[in-house]
Amino acid sequence: MVRIAACPTRTTRKGDWTAPLQRHLKQFVSTSSLLSLARVAGAAAGFATQILLARTLQASGLGVFYSATSLAAVMGVVAALGYPEIAPRFVSRYREKGPKGLLQAFVAHARKTTAVCAAIATAVVLAFAALWPGLPVEVRLATTAAALAIPANAALRLNGALAASVRQFAVAYLPDTCIRPFLLLACLLLLVAIGAPLTASIATGLLTLILIVLAVVQYRLLSKAVRQQEERIVATSPRYVRTWRREAPPLILVALYTNFFADVAILLVTPLLPSAETAIVGLCLKLALLVGFAVQVAHQVTVPDLADAHARKEHHAIHAIVLRSIGFPLAATLSALLVIALWGETILMLFGPEFTGAKVPLLILLACQLLRVLFGPNVSLLSVIGAQRQNAILAVIALAVLAAANIVLVPTWGVVGAALAVAVATVVWLGACAVVLSRVSGLRTDVLYLAAHAAAQRR
Repeated sequence: MVRIAACPTRTTRKGDWTAPLQRHLKQFVSTSSLLSLARVAGAAAGFATQILLARTLQASGLGVFYSATSLAAVMGVVAALGYPEIAPRFVSRYREKGPKGLLQAFVAHARKTTAVCAAIATAVVLAFAALWPGLPVEVRLATTAAALAIPANAALRLNGALAASVRQFAVAYLPDTCIRPFLLLACLLLLVAIGAPLTASIATGLLTLILIVLAVVQYRLLSKAVRQQEERIVATSPRYVRTWRREAPPLILVALYTNFFADVAILLVTPLLPSAETAIVGLCLKLALLVGFAVQVAHQVTVPDLADAHARKEHHAIHAIVLRSIGFPLAATLSALLVIALWGETILMLFGPEFTGAKVPLLILLACQLLRVLFGPNVSLLSVIGAQRQNAILAVIALAVLAAANIVLVPTWGVVGAALAVAVATVVWLGACAVVLSRVSGLRTDVLYLAAHAAAQRR
């Protein structure tokens, strides 16, 4: 578990004026807020990277880069086959009361399955890059480079989920979300400094190399933090394997919609918009999700605690866990909306003149992040309570709504239409998840309900 080490201090004296301050600060100095603050540094590096890429590649080249890297990310999710999504529940269960060796068997099975699927996905994308007729050379090269990143993407997802399940949150989130932006920025700056040409395929290749290195480092850190048994893993009952294979794959769509939404949205608009406008959509999505990362981390960090509380049937504890996770992401999203509303054009000018008209779609996408905060971690809680089938159905519906809304709105409204399609899909997704969660478990995670519940308990 990531802990904040307690500094040795004298016993608080009666009347010590710092005691109330310490109590108030403690509620803000949580794991989720610290990881989000670490992400701020990564976000700054990512922000600078987007500026550098936009200025160097221009909008059309940036669109190719976004499309290729989004393809690699989406295929990495598919290759992981849903095992990152079921890891918190099964790891928590097997650590508490599972038969000896079952946790190690689950980890070994998930890694083996992911490796095989990643190899197949890589071969498929490489074949597409080589054989699809009419692809421009630069697109073909960028797609080839992205294909080689699929195993690393899948490994980062699986091992990150395993690390988070045992509360090794730094190992889970920092490699891909904080360290990666700094490494990519450093490599790009080096190329610019030495005068080397920078193209979409070269930028994609650099990102692929960085992801491979980070996947190896994360694997080694996780193996060190969670000591695996040295003896041979005992044979696992086929009943357990059938359960894993049944419950994991439906969550692929849930993972795509919740954690890789920007990549899915970019791929959906790629055939509907020119590369330059695809770049604008991609940039707005990535800027919005830089803020949305505070929401994502706050929700994901609560998953192990939610799983433990659900396993102990302590539903009152679930409300308290959810309520504690709201403050920081709410402040982050409201601040971002205010900043873009006041200085959006100036900020977007940093990326080049092609992006200055993107203030309205960016505000729409930031409002979607605010909705995620207000609805709470209902998606994560659906997975925790075992409602994988319902979650998968809702993901299919939301993706279908997103695709249909893009087809209807993008040809007429362009980039703004793409942002509105995201908003429509977000409202449908969050609202449907809230309804299903309430009917299946009787739980609600929206801010209005939790605030009313907390106020009633104080009376």
